[in-house]
Amino acid sequence: MEKVLLFKAALIISILILAAPALAGENKQKRGTPAQAQAMVARAVALFEEEGLQAAFDRFTNRPGAEFNHLDLYIFVLKAEEGARIVAHARTRSLATLIDPGGLSIGRAILDKATAKSAWVDYGWKDPLTGKVVPKSSWVVRHQGHIFGCGIHKP
Repeated sequence: MEKVLLFKAALIISILILAAPALAGENKQKRGTPAQAQAMVARAVALFEEEGLQAAFDRFTNRPGAEFNHLDLYIFVLKAEEGARIVAHARTRSLATLIDPGGLSIGRAILDKATAKSAWVDYGWKDPLTGKVVPKSSWVVRHQGHIFGCGIHKP
């Protein structure tokens, strides 16, 4: 009985020690990972297939929830045939001029690199945590005339 209590106490202490860093930082903003960005794009394409264009785009833009707008990750969708016109976006932000601070046309770079097999596109973007321009990469997938994407900040 005493061994069981000691084991349980040691287990609880171990869990608290391992969880302390996460608990201490739970109120800090965090960044999404490349794997999370890729998974978010996969979920977006799946929703597009399941519910259709209008329902999916409405979800991404007007009610994305954590599936499509989490940490610093969000879904955007471009219409490939219309010069990378934004047709859905999970953050309310003006993206009319997709030019990075170095003069790179982000929309053109995405159009040029996006394939059905997917690709990473690199550019500079304002970091929401620091307010400074940092390298950013977006995972983009071309699917049925649209380009689905999600970017990660790389400070």
